[in-house]
Amino acid sequence: IRDLGPAMGTLSLASGLVVAPMGWVLLLAATATPRWRELPQRPGYPRDVSFSDGLWESCVEVLAQPGPACRSFPEDAARFWPVLVLRAATVGSLLLGAVAYALAMLGARWWAPPPRRNLVASAGLLLMLAGAVYLGAASYVAHRVLQDLASPQTPPADRFHLGTCLYLGWGGGGAEVLAGLCLATNFCRKSGFVAGPDAAPYEVDY
Repeated sequence: IRDLGPAMGTLSLASGLVVAPMGWVLLLAATATPRWRELPQRPGYPRDVSFSDGLWESCVEVLAQPGPACRSFPEDAARFWPVLVLRAATVGSLLLGAVAYALAMLGARWWAPPPRRNLVASAGLLLMLAGAVYLGAASYVAHRVLQDLASPQTPPADRFHLGTCLYLGWGGGGAEVLAGLCLATNFCRKSGFVAGPDAAPYEVDY
């Protein structure tokens, strides 16, 4: 009977290489889009005006107009340490994910099998780290938004809700962790065969 180990290793390798870029694209969209927190109907403004914030910009959108009007954060807000940490974490996660995927492709060696499984597995660990960092960043923002939303001291005009990008970040980070887990299972996986009918005879003493 043929051992299923090599087949399972190839399946996990292919799955990781397919899922990883999908998660990376979600993280890129979450990082670049200014919708980490949203306020659709702000008190004191028309009902068709909505506000949203990202990591780099604040936007105002009017339903009757084709696109939002965005501006960069003021200098004092941009230098606020949580903003700097979040920017560093998200951009670092993207760069780490790209490097990890490049290492995984080099380790896969589709042009000259067998794959370098230890390199692929190391890339998987880096992907898991990249996904975990982004999950932590998105969860921190969600915690702050929900904390302000639940606080009675928060003015009604500042009661933002969870933005679309947080869900993109959670989905992309989870996909990166899953892809990394698939790749990390390739550590020192050995190919071979299980003894079958053609194996060498031996004696068994019951």
